Amino acid sequence: MIHYFNAGGIFMWVILLASICGFAVILEKLFIFLTSEKNFTEEYKEKLYRVLKNGKKKDILDLCKNKNDTISKLVVNTVENSDINFDEIEHLNKQCIEEIITANILEQTIKLEKGMWLLGAVVNTAPQLGLLGTVTGMIMSFSALNTGGVENIGAVASGISEALYTTAFGLMVAIPFLIFYNFFNKKIDHVVLEMEKVCLHFLNRLQNIHNGK
Repeated sequence: MIHYFNAGGIFMWVILLASICGFAVILEKLFIFLTSEKNFTEEYKEKLYRVLKNGKKKDILDLCKNKNDTISKLVVNTVENSDINFDEIEHLNKQCIEEIITANILEQTIKLEKGMWLLGAVVNTAPQLGLLGTVTGMIMSFSALNTGGVENIGAVASGISEALYTTAFGLMVAIPFLIFYNFFNKKIDHVVLEMEKVCLHFLNRLQNIHNGK
């Protein structure tokens, strides 16, 4: 293995460093989606919708307070920051609450997307770094051919073969990372959609209060 890295040159080590950074992001996202985000089950979602529709402020906080998933954090932050009392209609400021909800959605989305730029950068740059390493290796090989003549053809062929290591390694890094990148983006989109649904239930409750229902 060390032989391949040495043969591929410095670009192999740069790709390796990038892959380590990307792998750290993958581990972090897997931990998030396999632990805290797992709490948002269908059963819990139904309870949340029900309490948002009919429950009091205390009921909502009791249900969501000890949960670590993004949706629950959004609900808790919105209810606490907006200082809503569902029994006092006159204190309702729908526009202010909508602004708080929007800010909370943005905050939670930024947290979910943390590190995704790095993973995307690894996906995009690893193949290009590999190609760059191959090109520079081939330039050196053909320069050697020009200097050594035809009798040096074996060494040149060997040099070209080694130069291709960087392209292969870049693709080996980029392809699985691309799969994880798309997977996490899909997960994030799903959570954002659920946040919007929860907020819609919340705003419907406020509208019903405003209309005296």
